[in-house]
Amino acid sequence: MSPPSFSITVEEHALFPSFSDDLVFLDETWTVFPQTKEALEDHSTGRLAEMDKGHVSYQIMSHLPGLSNFNPEGTRKANNEMAEAIRKNPSRFGGFAALPMAFPREAAAELERAVKELRLFGAMIDSHLGDMTHYDSEKFWPVFEMAVILDVPIYIHPALPPEFVQKGLYSGNYSTVAAQGLATGGWGWHQDVGLHVLKLYSAGLFARYPRLKIIIGHMGELLPIMIDRVDSTPFFKQGVSEPFRDVWDRNIWVTAGGIFSVRTLEMVLKITKKDRILYSIDTPFGKSIDGWNYLQKLATDSSLSKEDLDMFAFGNAVKLFKLDMDLKKF
Repeated sequence: MSPPSFSITVEEHALFPSFSDDLVFLDETWTVFPQTKEALEDHSTGRLAEMDKGHVSYQIMSHLPGLSNFNPEGTRKANNEMAEAIRKNPSRFGGFAALPMAFPREAAAELERAVKELRLFGAMIDSHLGDMTHYDSEKFWPVFEMAVILDVPIYIHPALPPEFVQKGLYSGNYSTVAAQGLATGGWGWHQDVGLHVLKLYSAGLFARYPRLKIIIGHMGELLPIMIDRVDSTPFFKQGVSEPFRDVWDRNIWVTAGGIFSVRTLEMVLKITKKDRILYSIDTPFGKSIDGWNYLQKLATDSSLSKEDLDMFAFGNAVKLFKLDMDLKKF
């Protein structure tokens, strides 16, 4: 069968002026991914051309991680800047808000403003604050409560670990670049988000807010292979009212997050409902053309039906984000 000519991608990063001042912590990232900063700052012509190469018809932009947590004013301005970029190309772009998670009440208010006034689709938040604090404490829960009230998802995205974690846990007898890879996209990012979701589950967040919608990337952040282990161990039977697999089925959506692997998707589909997996590129760290090649490979080498592949490429996103699109033309 042929791949879908239309796709929607949902983990696509951008950088706006109000977040551009202090990016020293990303210096090594620019070394590993040259031209990335320029691509992040392009919200129109170059970004659209890159999308067209990969048959991406609609992209939901998100801010880079690590910039909003302690910066309410800058976050508000950056969300405004994102909304303005979207207004210039509303048929091609949507967006997730950033939130100042160190200030939960302000973060909840900004989420409400971003959805109601800026028409953003929810928020992408860092997996932790600068000291590795996760959001299992109830002081952070006004943000999740607001998401339920607004009926929008919260995307929990990995964040760079602080220096003490990088040195203590990930540094070793290898290059600093390899250490950064272990701490971030090679391993550490993913186990941190998986741990975070399990902490939210253990704290009772999903029992409190059963209609909460959480998105996680990178084929499930290592959780799919661990779900049965979590449910079989006695550690999680104290204080939780349902098995984690029920939370996974009800509250969690998963994106491909730039992992263009047929066998990984097949594995995730054995654990995850077909309508809970979303296509994404991880722009600009992933390339749209590589995503297009992946869709073509799924069309020929996977067990997905035409309907399954369409759901993955665009249908599930249309449903989750309530996009007003005439799918008959695609």
